[in-house]
Amino acid sequence: MKTLLASMAAIGAALLLGAGPAHAQQGAALGGTVTSAEEGAMEGVLVSAKKDGSNITVTVVSDAKGQYSFPASRLSPGHYSIKTRAAGYDLEGPKDAEIAAGKATKADVKLKKTRNVAAQLSNTEWVLSLPAQEKDKRFLEGCTGCHTLQRIMRSTYSSEDFQEAIFKRMGLYSPGSTPAHPQPLLPGPRGERPRINPNAAKGAGDLLARVNLSESQTWDFPMKTLPRPKGKATQVIITEYDLARPE
Repeated sequence: MKTLLASMAAIGAALLLGAGPAHAQQGAALGGTVTSAEEGAMEGVLVSAKKDGSNITVTVVSDAKGQYSFPASRLSPGHYSIKTRAAGYDLEGPKDAEIAAGKATKADVKLKKTRNVAAQLSNTEWVLSLPAQEKDKRFLEGCTGCHTLQRIMRSTYSSEDFQEAIFKRMGLYSPGSTPAHPQPLLPGPRGERPRINPNAAKGAGDLLARVNLSESQTWDFPMKTLPRPKGKATQVIITEYDLARPE
């Protein structure tokens, strides 16, 4: 797992705001244009670079012309893996780049339509996609402190399974547990407590069984994705640091 420690406002304003990636290209270590067959030049695509052996990932965003740029001050010479984030698309290539000292490396990124948009959905996008009223799916906000909603959506539990086993089991763990490192509650005043209000358990179980894979091998509702960044929202630099332990 990663945690996102982003210095978006200060770094974005200092390095890119008012200049744009095309201007920043003059002092770039890595840059190019992001395109796809469906859209041509693509705005708002997150392009990430991670140096071999490093625990730091740096991400920039393509502008209205599809151009992206990593300032030379953010990427030291070396071999980097390249990844992208644009809901509905997968990276076709290139998937790596070599950066030399004092020289700008050009890498024009090509994307292709994904065959599995469900694998790309964030928790927010899953909630937006679920065919239910806002008040009926609001309880899902309490699930994401321990695991992703994709874990629920890919499950095959029935409504009875959720009510009689899963919801009760959830109450045995401390908030902030993870599937890789579950933390049972210790005996004491906190004790076992339901994560789902007993009065709402049946409705919650019915909803989850209706939208997961318990009755079908795929989802029968459209996947909704958030819009990509535009304009000034693309003028940022995001820095992520790997945590020392996977859990």
